[in-house]
Amino acid sequence: MGGDREETLRHFRRAFSENPTNAYRDWFRLQEELRESGDAGLARALADDFWSLSPSLNLPSDEDRARFFHNTAVFFGTPGPAANLARAREAFEIALAHFSAHDDAGWHARALHNYATSLSNLGETSKDLAESVALFDRALEWRTSEREIARGVTLHNLGMALRRLAELDAPGRVGHLDRSAACLEEACEIRLRHRLAEGRALSLFHLGLTLEALGRRDKAVRSFYGASEEFERLGKAESAAVARERAAALER
Repeated sequence: MGGDREETLRHFRRAFSENPTNAYRDWFRLQEELRESGDAGLARALADDFWSLSPSLNLPSDEDRARFFHNTAVFFGTPGPAANLARAREAFEIALAHFSAHDDAGWHARALHNYATSLSNLGETSKDLAESVALFDRALEWRTSEREIARGVTLHNLGMALRRLAELDAPGRVGHLDRSAACLEEACEIRLRHRLAEGRALSLFHLGLTLEALGRRDKAVRSFYGASEEFERLGKAESAAVARERAAALER
């Protein structure tokens, strides 16, 4: 996108007024480029401008509006220069209001999962993380064993959220970590059954982190080495090295 900042902002104002869905794709692509280049100032300016426009955007239907705000919420709920949990919350609530009222269980579960992930990523209090866990649990009501791959994703993220909650809620720490381990173990099993090697490697690594926090050193070492072997098979040498180093540190 050539030109100065004001030209870029004007371009997207026009584009969003003409076709919000297409404009969002271009806007999101530029945000990814800005994340890589480190231009946080322009990223935030574009985000602020977009957010001010979003209530008045002309979308074809209520369903399109719900999906649009879901995608908007995921953007604001993802770590980056323009991350904003308050905006993510507001956008997720718009999406969830539609999906819950129209019995769209698949999209409803997706929105619950992504809302929970945003809270897990950006939340700073035990209340935020407890809310994240509750939303993941609601997503799992639909992501049952009949939808195992999606269930594995939610269990993996729930396991990480519970570990973060354990850091912020000292009285409940052990209980949260025990449940984190159980969720990650189930995620590992699901990903093994479906031959999702990269996902299993990540779940094994995070299971190791949870077991380490619980003081279960031997099990944590096995989990880290298991993750390292999976990463090696995938050609991810750097990730494999990190997992091996973590295991070796526990063996010293």
